Amino acid sequence: MNILIVDDDKLVAMSLKMIIEASGEMTVLACGHSGMEAIELYEKHMPDILLMDIRMEGMSGLEAGEKIIKKHGDAKILFLT
Repeated sequence: MNILIVDDDKLVAMSLKMIIEASGEMTVLACGHSGMEAIELYEKHMPDILLMDIRMEGMSGLEAGEKIIKKHGDAKILFLT
């Protein structure tokens, strides 16, 4: 399973990456740090799951999620808070 992580707190993003990859069953394709980056990385990697923070400066995770779902109705997004 391929995962994309987006969190404006780089420590949180890297910690999640380490935990997820330690399972050996999932691969983190990339880590982003903003809503705009979430959209760009989603388009580039087309992950199975997008794991994204809700509260980020600029474009929130919810706003980015709405934009992604509008274009990719089958997107699977898990929001963190």
